[in-house]
Amino acid sequence: MEQIGLKDLFYIGGIILSAVITFISTRHKLKEHIRDKFDESMKSIVDLKLEIEKLKSKDELQQQIIDQFKNQVLDHLPKLFQLVDDKEYAKRK
Repeated sequence: MEQIGLKDLFYIGGIILSAVITFISTRHKLKEHIRDKFDESMKSIVDLKLEIEKLKSKDELQQQIIDQFKNQVLDHLPKLFQLVDDKEYAKRK
């Protein structure tokens, strides 16, 4: 059996050291990547919430317009139909 020489110990130490350095740097980069993705996701969520608020306000405005239309026009529709029927009846005579 051969003895492990100083040169071999340096090789083994280098391999272990490079594995540890690779693990730590990969872990650090992974943390950065996860943090960046989380920040991007949070920005997207905030943007979507703002868009939802805009759409809700538009919806409320449209509903107000519809309600005003109902109040102003739909109440008078039977009278309008009656006028149209009267004009058609007058034209027939």
